[in-house]
Amino acid sequence: MMQAQVQVQTQEALVNWGEFNRQKWKCKVLLKRFQAPNSDAYCDSIFFLNQQGKIYLPPLNFYHPVEFTPTPTNKNFRIIRQWNDVADVMLREMIKNGSDIDFVLPPEISDIRPWIWAGFQISVQYTYKIKFPYKPEQLDSLIQRKINKANSEGYVVIKTDNFDDVHQCLKETETRKGFNHQLTIQDMKLAKDLLGEQSFRAYVCYSKDGAPVSASIILVLNKKCALGWVLGTKHAYLSHGVTQKLIDFSFRDLSSDGIGGFDFCGANIPSVSEAKSPWGGELVPYYLVRKQGIKELFRTGREWINFLKKHGG
Repeated sequence: MMQAQVQVQTQEALVNWGEFNRQKWKCKVLLKRFQAPNSDAYCDSIFFLNQQGKIYLPPLNFYHPVEFTPTPTNKNFRIIRQWNDVADVMLREMIKNGSDIDFVLPPEISDIRPWIWAGFQISVQYTYKIKFPYKPEQLDSLIQRKINKANSEGYVVIKTDNFDDVHQCLKETETRKGFNHQLTIQDMKLAKDLLGEQSFRAYVCYSKDGAPVSASIILVLNKKCALGWVLGTKHAYLSHGVTQKLIDFSFRDLSSDGIGGFDFCGANIPSVSEAKSPWGGELVPYYLVRKQGIKELFRTGREWINFLKKHGG
């Protein structure tokens, strides 16, 4: 049986995602295509600019979108050369726009040497990524037991446009954990209208009485990997396996549509990492690059002088 293949055009999705952020956060959005002279390889990205015209990362964004497209080749040295050339063009544009904050590269960008060579500060964080086709047998048995519990108690999950139900689950989680997604029902409708049903997917788990108990929204900005955007579960249902059933359903849906994988978008807090690791994903790094400002240069200079004094230089 052939899988249905979802059509997601990366360039169009980036344009629409940029437009959502422009309307939601009142920021300037620059859709960039970086290409070295005499090369057909290119990199698409979005620069979000704050009120001061500097690059920043708006809330509800985990990475700055960066999509590298090499020319057709099976020779690694050519891909590396093309990436180095494209990345050099990109980082020069980053310097031109200026920023005192981290530019967060997605996990797909693993070669950050161009930024190292250009003197950027580098830091690393981690996330879990699942490869599709989805393989439930790779889950921790605890996850499967929780899914079985939810099934036995009559919970069901559907993909939906009922953002009122999604919002209920998110708001209760915010209250319980003391934070705010800054995401309204109107925001969800706007994002859905801009991105479309293939790129903006809302899932809700319902009790047998029809009450929404857990919900998530997943973004599919390209076919290679979906992004776990937001998720919330009502406190009274946390021990009923509804969160696990919700995630399992969404993974099956994404996998059946031919999406290449799923990114949990962060595993940098012990409790968060503990909750995500049983799904059997690969722990992968992603990198934050920052142009050194005057303060950083002075600090580096002081450290170098202290080193020379200590070692008799």
